[in-house]
Amino acid sequence: MDTPLLGEDRLADLPATPARPARRGLGLSREDSYLASRPDYFANLRRGSVPNLHLDVADGDDERAVFGIGDLVEGSPTQKRSGSAMASLTAFPREDAGDGGVAVSELRQRLSVRRMSETALGMAEEVQVRVTLKDYSYHVPTREDAPSIKTVFNQSPCYAASSFLVNVGELITGSRKIRDMCGHYEKKWILKDVNLVLKPGTTYLVMGPPGCGKTSLLKAVAGRLKKKHGMGRIEYNGVSTEDAPDMVIQNIVSYVAQLDNHAPFLTVQETFDFAANCRLGHKKTKVADSTQQYLSENLTIDGLDLAVCRETYVGDANNRGVSGGQRRRVTVGEMMVGQNPVACADEISTGLDAAVTYDIANSIVKFAKAAGTTRLVSLLQPGPETFSLFDEVILLAEGQVIYCGPIDDVVEYFGGLGYRPPNTMDVADFLQSVATPDGMLMFDADRSPLDSHYTSEQFAEAFRESERYRSILIEQEMPLEVDWSSKVETVDEESPEGQSRGNIPTAVKKQFANPFWTSVGLNVRRNMTLLKRDKEFLIGKCIENFGMGIGMALIFLQSAQFPSTLNTSDIIAGWVNTGCRQEDFTDDVANSLFRLMSGTYSSIFLTSFHILLGTLTSTPDEVDQRAIYYKHADARFFQTGAFFIAKQFSQLPLLALEIIAFGLPFYFIAGLAYTARAFFTYLLILIVYKFALRILYGILVQFLAKKANVQGIGTFLYLMLTLT
Repeated sequence: MDTPLLGEDRLADLPATPARPARRGLGLSREDSYLASRPDYFANLRRGSVPNLHLDVADGDDERAVFGIGDLVEGSPTQKRSGSAMASLTAFPREDAGDGGVAVSELRQRLSVRRMSETALGMAEEVQVRVTLKDYSYHVPTREDAPSIKTVFNQSPCYAASSFLVNVGELITGSRKIRDMCGHYEKKWILKDVNLVLKPGTTYLVMGPPGCGKTSLLKAVAGRLKKKHGMGRIEYNGVSTEDAPDMVIQNIVSYVAQLDNHAPFLTVQETFDFAANCRLGHKKTKVADSTQQYLSENLTIDGLDLAVCRETYVGDANNRGVSGGQRRRVTVGEMMVGQNPVACADEISTGLDAAVTYDIANSIVKFAKAAGTTRLVSLLQPGPETFSLFDEVILLAEGQVIYCGPIDDVVEYFGGLGYRPPNTMDVADFLQSVATPDGMLMFDADRSPLDSHYTSEQFAEAFRESERYRSILIEQEMPLEVDWSSKVETVDEESPEGQSRGNIPTAVKKQFANPFWTSVGLNVRRNMTLLKRDKEFLIGKCIENFGMGIGMALIFLQSAQFPSTLNTSDIIAGWVNTGCRQEDFTDDVANSLFRLMSGTYSSIFLTSFHILLGTLTSTPDEVDQRAIYYKHADARFFQTGAFFIAKQFSQLPLLALEIIAFGLPFYFIAGLAYTARAFFTYLLILIVYKFALRILYGILVQFLAKKANVQGIGTFLYLMLTLT
């Protein structure tokens, strides 16, 4: 007799504290997958019981140490290195929270002790922030009269000139306005009238079809969008950037991008260390490093399950390193090192399977609950078990919020609109499709206020008329537990008596964690580490320059030597000091002088030509490294000037290596002056010349968008410098 399929009437039979659920595609039927995705399946998880990691304390010992994300495991290599300084962090007895679980209250207690330890070390206090979006909208200008398909012709200067002349003609006839001379632009709304309240200790899952505005919403909360294109207010504990221009959003919100951009020859540990040094401050990190607390309390190497690859290179598409899932964990952890009251993670599932996505999301959820922080995570198609980890879901459609509330109520809410997921579809896939044309298949007109499938505007209007939306508006006006907009009276040297100032913490106003020259030192050490570890590149450069030096020098074999019988310069050797009388300046003397000067200047020209060509060919590769710089600069890791200075000076050893490898054989084979002073002057001039070229082409890399542009303009400069 076949076993009947699980139905909703069997939900009550599920265990109170389930073990870690099976993942989609790992033996769970579609019917069971749907039930597992129901909000009440993981209700006990969200209310305080979370899965935990169990590691043996020592061989032969039956006891196991239970630890939360960011805590150090007693008996683990991390705890052994830290000694007794952190023993108190794992001294708490394990509370009974069900099979395989640990109460979040216990994890919160451990974090409290950890904060007390950090306070004793002089580290900053944790700040809780409530983010409020009030009627926020965002648009981008789009050119309406631009060619729909880019071709070689319509992207050429000739086409641009002809289009401008056509626009001038339309301006004369009155059919075009002056502001549209370079093209007619219209506003394309990415986000429309968004009202949200993001509470501390709550995790939010942002969902919606592609192009609905998920990334823009996260960037808006993280302060990454252009202010001139935004409307409405985004407040952090009651204060917006318009009210407090000195408030640095990067100190409040961290942002994890979709792509994994890392230095390939840094280990996982070094990547986290650099992030900690830049975000927490180098001096603070050194103090905390003695007690193994340098990775912050939010997301650590141990918490992200990266301890097994701690000393492994991160790698990239061209260099072997950690796996794709581990590299994604590094991306998440790097941006969340430090004290982050709010964190936005954009598409953390990119390139990952459901199992790895669940692990990362589980780590984020556990720490948000224990530390009282806010987490926004956007996912395109989360698995049912991953979906059920979050407290609330924010559903977007064409830039509008069509639902925001607990995941327990989402099925009931859309059921009231006439939408019901089939038994073969889990809730996450249902929400992904409900606002698309496929949602028509799940629409039941008999249960809906409307007779047809809702449009995005109708979904948004229905939500604005709901009780949940009204509760959001009420929460926006409720008093804050921590109100930065309140004024406090200050009496000190900087603030005169009776003057009021906002109650914003000083740490939030700090532009950078490190002074300028400290940031320069951190970047120099990082760049030097990357340089010395790229051995294949260094060996290749040495062989290339040494071979080119020999090959080019053979063209001018001893042609620059003086005096020499090869170029007949010995004929004029006697005239150097005494001078040559006009009657003695014969054709043989003139020819020998011509050969000597030609050999000398030609060899010097060919040397500069080789240096210029080598700089040109290596410049486009630096375009790929800009993504790493932009990621760090947007997160306020360091000052732009500090990065530029460190970048240039850390290249000096490589420049010297290339010049010596080329100049050593070339100088003596070509027959230039055999004196130490002349030889070292020659090398110094070449190093300075190459350094100046690297700066010049480095400016091109920073200002031009694409490799093709860098190569084109770089080649033009190459031609101009060669001719001059």
